[in-house]
Amino acid sequence: MASGKKKINNRQIKPGKEKKSKKNLIKWVIIFSIPAAALILFFLLRDSKPEFSGENAYKTLVQQCDFGPRTPGAEAHKKTKEFLISILNKYADLVSEQKFSYKDKHDTTKIWEGYNIVASFNKDNSKRIMLCAHWDSRPWADNDPDSTKHKQPVMGANDGASGVAVLLEMARLFSIQKPDVGVDIILFDLEDIGDENAEDFPNRLNPFAIGAKMFSDMNPNYNPAWGILLDIVGDKNLEIPKEANSMARAGSVIDKIWQAAKKLGIKEFKDENGGSVGDDHIIFLKRYIPVADLVQSPFPEYWHTTGDTPDKCSKESLGKVGRVLVEVVYNED
Repeated sequence: MASGKKKINNRQIKPGKEKKSKKNLIKWVIIFSIPAAALILFFLLRDSKPEFSGENAYKTLVQQCDFGPRTPGAEAHKKTKEFLISILNKYADLVSEQKFSYKDKHDTTKIWEGYNIVASFNKDNSKRIMLCAHWDSRPWADNDPDSTKHKQPVMGANDGASGVAVLLEMARLFSIQKPDVGVDIILFDLEDIGDENAEDFPNRLNPFAIGAKMFSDMNPNYNPAWGILLDIVGDKNLEIPKEANSMARAGSVIDKIWQAAKKLGIKEFKDENGGSVGDDHIIFLKRYIPVADLVQSPFPEYWHTTGDTPDKCSKESLGKVGRVLVEVVYNED
């Protein structure tokens, strides 16, 4: 062999070893691909949210109204209560009925019987949020332009049934996909037998939000992280500004809601300050529990009249409110 030249060792790779090498490569690709795919799937599922159906919500709004005005003591009130409990029992971990009595300030011989309905989801989760609405309707249409109708009951399609309808659809979604927090849906009774300016004459006028007050008194240790109240949220021409009491004492909840609405492009949530509404949320604000009130303001012209019927509401409006709620609740952990 001539000097200065190196011997080249041409080693042949045997067919068996080549196949084994390919198998090893495939094995390692699979090993690394599975966790990567699982990680991608985790993030996709984490960001996924169930789809709110405005059509379902509108259907349950109509079903409530089909029983008739839900005035306390009426047969329609009893049937509606049974209907609401039957639906919530399909979806919730636990449903309870809390009965209470209230003596009328105008006639102390008259005792109103009320029933708050509580449905809990993820009942063992210590962090809880409250979603609420009132389910009764006003016994008298004292705001009706026709004075002969002032003693007739109000159907309450928007004022009462709309908020309940949205929450019943939320209950269905919670059964399909659990949120990361505990949720309590609370339906208050005897919200709408109040007198205007009752806070100025508490000894002789009936207040609004009696059911919410009774719930608070009966459950003094209930302390959700925050809450949202739905009242008058179904109007075809929906406009929800930032209610003044909510802004002052539940600003963080208002921020969650309006950020969600902005993200979804739902313009019915007006980025403007609304008036002060004396509603169920006041009871909780007094206990330093931040509860925001989603309420159309100014009230529709048919408020507290015989004209508060399902035709004034729409599945589109209910759907928009519901989509915002889904975005808010399913982003909470």
